[in-house]
Amino acid sequence: MIDVSVVIVNWNTRELLHQTLTTLYKETINTSFETIVYDNGSTDGSVDLIHGEWPQVSLIASPINRGFAVGNNSGFRQCRGRYILLLNSDTIVLASTIKSMTRILDEHPDAGCVGCRHLNGDGSLQRSMDNYPSLLNDFLSYTELHRLNIFQPLLRKKFAWWSDHNASRKVDWVNGACMMVRREVVEQVGGLDEEFFIYAEEIDWCYRMSKAGWNIYFTPEGEIIHLGGKAMDSVPDRRLILKYIGQYRFYRKHYSIWRQFLFRILVAAIAISRMMLILFLQVTKLLRRSISSTKWEKLTQEPIVTSPAAMLRVWWKILWLPKKLQ
Repeated sequence: MIDVSVVIVNWNTRELLHQTLTTLYKETINTSFETIVYDNGSTDGSVDLIHGEWPQVSLIASPINRGFAVGNNSGFRQCRGRYILLLNSDTIVLASTIKSMTRILDEHPDAGCVGCRHLNGDGSLQRSMDNYPSLLNDFLSYTELHRLNIFQPLLRKKFAWWSDHNASRKVDWVNGACMMVRREVVEQVGGLDEEFFIYAEEIDWCYRMSKAGWNIYFTPEGEIIHLGGKAMDSVPDRRLILKYIGQYRFYRKHYSIWRQFLFRILVAAIAISRMMLILFLQVTKLLRRSISSTKWEKLTQEPIVTSPAAMLRVWWKILWLPKKLQ
């Protein structure tokens, strides 16, 4: 039997996909694997790339973008491996990536899923694991208060994301850009929930695995370079909205009405404050025709380059998301 089935969902990341496949086949040694690429209606020549340069890769070409969850689930149905690796098309596979996660699943029969340490392109640490969403975690994250030194001891103690990434451990969920799942888990709990177009689908999946009795592991022995969100860079406004949609869906699916209500209040307050901030900056002439990525990232940690008017529309949509999702 094949050890690992690698499933890659691609949307208009031709050159990055080529890089991912090149490093996957170069660095994966002594592990038998197959690769399945699901293309979400790309228009950048990604399909031609697979046909022309990667004949060993199985291709599923969709005429339209059906989302990350649908793409992976379609790939799962063709998998023959003991384990299934979800791999983003904007990753660089290292020698330790697949070997380490395979070893964890081999040694821990209770492990339904494992994730490795994710690195940014410059080698700095990227969000690799975390606790399930909570009002405290979301409040500190969305309001940027987590950046204040006074909260750092609390964050390191209470939340996996801000904790030490140097030890193997059981966690609530791992980054879906590179996560390995046991085949039996997919057969038992099903694939990704296709109601999640993109974002938070791996959190939901790990939550369902945990409810079914499986443990989620993180290992720092394996690393992956994740360039992060490159497929969504062409639609940055849409990306921000989809992130909130994913979080709303998770709260609605798994949490009480009371927690859902408090989360709505939190997001509404954030949306209103962001709109007021944009208007203030516009009025005071700190913004002219556009928001520079540097200024915006300082204020919001969201590297979006777009007009103030467009950002006002985005936050207005986020403010009214609960009504639209009903």
